[in-house]
Amino acid sequence: MAYITRELERKFLKLNDFFKVILVTGARQVGKTTMLKHLAESSRTYVTMDNTMARELAQSDPVLFFQTYKPPVLIDEVQKAPELFEQIKIICDESDEKGLIWLTGSQQYNMMKKVQETLAGRIGILELYSLSAREKAGFVFDTDLDFSFATLQARQQKVPKNDVIQVFQHIWEGGMPQVQGVDDELRQEYFNSYIDTYLMRDATEAGGITDAVRFRKFLVGCASLVSVNYSTLAESADIAPSTAKEWLNVLVGLRIVYLLAPYSNNELKRLSKTPKLYFCDTGLCAYLSMWLTPDTLRSGA
Repeated sequence: MAYITRELERKFLKLNDFFKVILVTGARQVGKTTMLKHLAESSRTYVTMDNTMARELAQSDPVLFFQTYKPPVLIDEVQKAPELFEQIKIICDESDEKGLIWLTGSQQYNMMKKVQETLAGRIGILELYSLSAREKAGFVFDTDLDFSFATLQARQQKVPKNDVIQVFQHIWEGGMPQVQGVDDELRQEYFNSYIDTYLMRDATEAGGITDAVRFRKFLVGCASLVSVNYSTLAESADIAPSTAKEWLNVLVGLRIVYLLAPYSNNELKRLSKTPKLYFCDTGLCAYLSMWLTPDTLRSGA
C-alpha cells in the first residue's frame, strides 16, 4: 500500500524544530508509527515497547535503555514504560538539541498525568486520528487554516464538490489505513479482530476490564447512542451505571470515542449539559451498528 500523506505532518515538523520531545497520541492502527517512520531520517533509532526485552529494559534501567537506544530515537507505545519519562527529562535538560526524542502512545490518563508532571515545557503533544476524507483523496494543504473567508474560498477551488454517495461511502468505510480499498469480508474481519485484540487488550491494561462479552455489548450501545445516558448504556451491557461511566472514560482515553460538550455562551452551563458521544472512526461505529453496506447506512436511522 502506498504511503498516504497526513495533514499532521506539517505541524509535527514545525513543533519538532521547537520542542526537544514530541508525543503523537491516538487510537491503535491510525498510522502514528507509519507517519513518524516516514518522516524519520536514517540516523534515528526505532524501538517499540511491544518488544518484551526492550520494555523490560526500559522499566528496570532507563539509563541503560538510552545507552542502548541513543537519541535521536523514536519510541513506540511509550505508555507501556512510563519509567522512561524521568530519564527523558534529564536528557532534555543536558542538551539544547531539538527533536531529540519522538514518542507515540495511546493518550491514557495515567500516561498523560506522568507526562504533564515530568516533561512540562519540554514536550509538544499532537493527536492523530484515522484518515480524513481529504487525506484519502490526496488533498493535503501545506498551510494552517485560519478560517478567514479568503482562505476558505482558496481551499474550495482545490477540492471537488461533495457527492452524497461518496460521503456515505467514506462514513461507512472509515479512515483506518488497513481497510482502505479492501472488500466487505476483509473489512468485517479487520474490525472484528481490532475489537478482540487491540481494543480488548488495551481496555484490560488501561481500565482493568476483563468481561469481554459485556464490554462488546457496551461498545454496541455506545455506537447506538448520541447523547450520553449512563443508565441506558448500563442497561445495554447489563452493568451498573457507575461501571458504564468508568468504561466510557476508558474508551475516551483510548481515543475510540470522544465527548463533545454542547455549545453555550455560559461555560458552567456547557459543562453541566449532556455531551454528545461520537466515535473517532466512523467505520468502527458503522461496523458495531451492523450497517453492512453504505446503502443501508444511508437509508437507516
